[in-house]
Amino acid sequence: ANMPRPPFAMAPGKRFGASMVLAYAFVQVGQCFMSVGPAGMRFFPMSTSDARLFGSSMTTPTLRGRSGALSCRSSMLEQVRERKMKEVEELKANMPEDAAKILEKGATNKNRYLKAVKKPKGTISVVPQIKTKAPTLGSFASLPAVDVLSAHCYEAGAAAIAVCTDKEFYGTDWESLKKAAGQQARYKGKFPGPLPVMAYDFFIDEAQLALAASYGCDAVCLNAALLGTSTKDMVASADRMGMDALVEVHNKAELDIAIEAGAKMVGISNRDMDTFQLKHPVDYQLRTWSVPVEETVFGLVKEVPEGVHVTAMGGCNETLVAWTLRDEGYSSIMVGEAIIRGSEMRMASSAYSAAYNEAKGLIMAFKAKGSKKYGP
Repeated sequence: ANMPRPPFAMAPGKRFGASMVLAYAFVQVGQCFMSVGPAGMRFFPMSTSDARLFGSSMTTPTLRGRSGALSCRSSMLEQVRERKMKEVEELKANMPEDAAKILEKGATNKNRYLKAVKKPKGTISVVPQIKTKAPTLGSFASLPAVDVLSAHCYEAGAAAIAVCTDKEFYGTDWESLKKAAGQQARYKGKFPGPLPVMAYDFFIDEAQLALAASYGCDAVCLNAALLGTSTKDMVASADRMGMDALVEVHNKAELDIAIEAGAKMVGISNRDMDTFQLKHPVDYQLRTWSVPVEETVFGLVKEVPEGVHVTAMGGCNETLVAWTLRDEGYSSIMVGEAIIRGSEMRMASSAYSAAYNEAKGLIMAFKAKGSKKYGP
């Protein structure tokens, strides 16, 4: 009853043979985890990233009919890869001069981002993620003044800023990053100094890294699910171009890839990279996860070797969630949607409150040494 509809349509007056229907059914069952419990037998779709743990034979095969190939499933991540390959071709054909120079000669890495997010044990640093869209939500906010939000992040005590530069998925782009970084440059000579800026994108080639460096980025986020064994080369390339690399992982296999790549920072993301949906959504009324996350969010952080900085990514939009993550061993959290929505609240609630109170208040609350038992 829960079997998804086949991803192919039948033409009027046409019928697929029983063998093709059965083949599709077996493919779907093969792409599921089975769980038996008090509620009976349940099936959960297996993502491509999870399937890799069982070998390439577990990935979705392609069905073929009389008219040719019928693809059962194409993950969002694979679509991203194809799109980025085209973008890289265009970038290399029209490489900006500054980026070409960095690609050739490199730059000195001062580890500004890594130094900024490191905090003493028992505390947590906050990295606001600037975006206006999400793959699973679409457009969720407007952001007319990126530089103003950048200033608010500085005033609230954020450790760094991550700016999404994939406009199709996140609504913000390299121009947004330029504005955010430009605002931070105004704090040179002050204490604290400018916040480090990270480019959050789907990096698959060092030409993209050179472009990020040319915009003055201090760090980049590298997705282990997208890069696989190429992660090591990309971490080395980022360092050669003067940037820290945060390697985003989603399971133990990807964490192993990140560690073998020599990553000094890992970000554990609570997302299924085939669909970009949160694996374990947070119940904001109960202020807890709606399903157990011992094997992902809490379990993986315990697998991170000492000396590697670890950031929680995905669904960290509530104060008690941030405090729970801190107490479980996370050193940083990357927060997007909640802060962006808060920055939209420009109407002051009283004569004594600032129009950007919500965004600043969230950042300060996440950092507070509060108790998850008694609440904020």
